[in-house]
Amino acid sequence: MFDIKYATSQVASSVGVDLQVILWELITKWKNEDVKLDYLQIYELSVEYAGGEVFQKVIHRQADPSRTEVLYYKTVRHPIDAAIYIVSSEEGAKMMFSSEHIIS
Repeated sequence: MFDIKYATSQVASSVGVDLQVILWELITKWKNEDVKLDYLQIYELSVEYAGGEVFQKVIHRQADPSRTEVLYYKTVRHPIDAAIYIVSSEEGAKMMFSSEHIIS
């Protein structure tokens, strides 16, 4: 689960590689903490301003088992406002915008 990684063309062209790496690493972090991972990882991204600096806010969550973590990154070159999913399947894990996710 989450070992073979893909990104849709929209994500690849719109989300900086630095931010993509952070999102993948958050899954690895939870794996290393022995968290049971849901097939659907949800990221709510927003641009935040504090003390004259720009931050990428990342809310990482999953439904089953329920877990949420909020993080702030100063090092993201191009922070964005977006909702991104990483969906795991037998073929691998795919990073996509929430608008690209089709429930079958």
